Amino acid sequence: MNQRITRQAASRTAVGEDVRPRASLLTLYRYMLASRRVDELERELVASREGFFHVAGAGHEATAVFHFALEDQDWLHLHYRDKALMLARGIPPAMFFHALIGNAESHSMGRQMSAHMSDPARRILSLVGPVGNNALQAVGVAAEVRDEPERPVVLCAVGDGTSQQGEFLEAIAEAVRSRLPVLFLIEDNAYSISTLTTGKTFHDLPNGPADSFYGLPIHRFDGRYPAGCLEPTTALTQRVRDSREPALAVFNTERLTNHTNADDQRIYRSESEVARAAAEGDPIPN
Repeated sequence: MNQRITRQAASRTAVGEDVRPRASLLTLYRYMLASRRVDELERELVASREGFFHVAGAGHEATAVFHFALEDQDWLHLHYRDKALMLARGIPPAMFFHALIGNAESHSMGRQMSAHMSDPARRILSLVGPVGNNALQAVGVAAEVRDEPERPVVLCAVGDGTSQQGEFLEAIAEAVRSRLPVLFLIEDNAYSISTLTTGKTFHDLPNGPADSFYGLPIHRFDGRYPAGCLEPTTALTQRVRDSREPALAVFNTERLTNHTNADDQRIYRSESEVARAAAEGDPIPN
């Protein structure tokens, strides 16, 4: 179910209707649903003490839309909630459980945090613990691949809290100065662990959302409604590929669970807020 199958195998109906968007949305839904099921099984393993640390992707599954714009030669520095996108890229579901348990079959042979996936063969770079540091790494990769004939892009995904880290701001500045093909993706669920970020970031100022940063227009997508994200995210990624210059996007999501299994969001979120997020912002039923 890779992007080549989705793009090439989908055909037109007898009356000329293009069925490719429908095929893509069905494939997207399958990856999103698989990611949610992986989350559920991981929680069961933690509850049975076979695993010890869990980070859910629930609410962020729609970032898998970028799978349809990315190509084999592209590099990914991902957010730890991007399970659906990792599944779409080709990481097998079993690898998430190997990583959770920390056994010899895991991608790092148990040496990396369970949520910090990597897959060199699929050009998924190791997720970092010091958040924001992946942005500097992404810029370094982009500097190396900028002039390659296959025109690869580098996707760098972070959370809204991480977007305020100095490393991330430095990375944007260097990508703009050196004209590097990096797509910076900020997954904004309005929380930096337990702290609300609304009105406290460069992309969401006290007087409202910002239009640009470092000269880059800020493109906005509502990840709570995945069907509307497929075409514009593909177009933006293609623009980075063609121009060999950076782009900046904010992908609004809901965080549907605790930050990790070591967190209790009931301490800082009301029951009504959590219920509203689940009822209105869950991308899978939407």
